Amino acid sequence: MIKNKFILEKIVKNYLFGTAILCLTFFSNTSIAATVSCMFMTETTISKSGEWVKSNTDFMDLFNTFGDGLKLPLKNSLLGNLDSGKPFLAGTVSRGNVYLMGGDMGVEGKLISVNDNFITIYDGMCSTSFG
Repeated sequence: MIKNKFILEKIVKNYLFGTAILCLTFFSNTSIAATVSCMFMTETTISKSGEWVKSNTDFMDLFNTFGDGLKLPLKNSLLGNLDSGKPFLAGTVSRGNVYLMGGDMGVEGKLISVNDNFITIYDGMCSTSFG
C-alpha cells in the first residue's frame, strides 16, 4: 500500500509539472509583445475648415522631427486589426494619435494631431516586430 501511494504521488507530481510547463509554453507564445515602428515620409497641414495649408516632403526635416522613427508598443488584441484592412487607432503619443492600416503593401501609418485650428497629418510606412 505504501509503495502504491509513493508511485501515485510521483505520477501526480509529474503530471502537474508537465501541465505547468505546457501552460507556460502556451502563454509565453501567445502573449509575445509587439512593437510597431513607423518612418514618416510626408507631413500635411490643413485647417479645420478644410483648406490645405502646407506640405512637407523634406526627408531631413522629418528625420529631425522623428529621429529614426516612431516606436509604439502594440497590444496583441490590436494585431488582428491589421488583417482587417481598415484603419484603427493603435495608440496615442505626445504628438497625437497613431492610426494603422494593414494592406497588400504592408502597414500604413498616420500620426494625426489637432492644434488650435490646424490638423497635421504625418504619413508613412510601418513595420511590426515581436519580442
